[in-house]
Amino acid sequence: MDDKQPTRDAAWHLTHSRPGKLLDYLDPCRPLSRQLDTLIRRFNDIQAFCASHNAGEDLISLRNALAFHLVKMSCWWDLAFCPRAVTGVRNPAFLTMVKEHAARSADDEAFLDLFTCQSYMRRGATDHILIIGHDMREPGLLFGLDGQRRFRFTLPGDPADPAWAQSGYRDFTSAWLAAWTCHCPGTGCCATLQQHLHAEREFGWAQRWNRRYFSKPYEKTAVVDYVQACAEASRCRTPFGCMVFGDVINRLAFDVISIAAHQKMTLPEMFSAAGAGDIVADAVPVVELQALSHIDHGLDPQLCPVAFDRPVAEWFSRRRSR
Repeated sequence: MDDKQPTRDAAWHLTHSRPGKLLDYLDPCRPLSRQLDTLIRRFNDIQAFCASHNAGEDLISLRNALAFHLVKMSCWWDLAFCPRAVTGVRNPAFLTMVKEHAARSADDEAFLDLFTCQSYMRRGATDHILIIGHDMREPGLLFGLDGQRRFRFTLPGDPADPAWAQSGYRDFTSAWLAAWTCHCPGTGCCATLQQHLHAEREFGWAQRWNRRYFSKPYEKTAVVDYVQACAEASRCRTPFGCMVFGDVINRLAFDVISIAAHQKMTLPEMFSAAGAGDIVADAVPVVELQALSHIDHGLDPQLCPVAFDRPVAEWFSRRRSR
């Protein structure tokens, strides 16, 4: 199937592809992969529809909103993002979509401005903070972005007169973890202060992989990357760290199998070529299960069945039929 042909019509997308239904910025316990994959696939599908049909203003507005949220998610998670590489849309045209959406939303315009020209705040100021939301379980815990484009959180105290912690973080989840360590070390995502500190460290390990989400898997290092990530995951002591790394490892396992399918190699051949032949017997069935888990839990549940290219689709079809 031509990947430039839309798989859903305008009415379906207007009902099912609203960003508010796809994304949850303030809940880091919601895995990254499915949110990003769904966002990318919905944007690409709507863009294909707009390119081949006389799209209405409502669908164009939705496409522009999804373009904006691709940028916002990249900033939120500190991901390297190139519009053309991810969507096929030239960067200037993509930026035009983003700006057209931001012009219709004061909150989104403020967010975009902070990461670009900072017309609405003192440039580079760490004491000028844009409030971006509050914690779902602790309304008095506020989050913001400062002029250094760092995520910040408020210290425990009077919500009417918030005091901001001095530390800034490159991504929201790091700020969220630090905030819960400071506010409620016996609640949140972990049971004890020690677990919170471990979770912060473990997320730092996983974030190195997350930052490469939009990067095309490199054939020569796919197996090595997978093995390294598994080794790091084995050191996790917290449920949060295991959850985040589970998402990473499933994604990397899927990459390994995708490359194997395109190169017409078996998994034992892939691992042996990467110098990891000694773990083939144990690794192969696990990799297959992890890759299938990525399909079930890390991809767009609506569009992913028709989105694979033929070699990958055939590979997974054979495994599922066993």
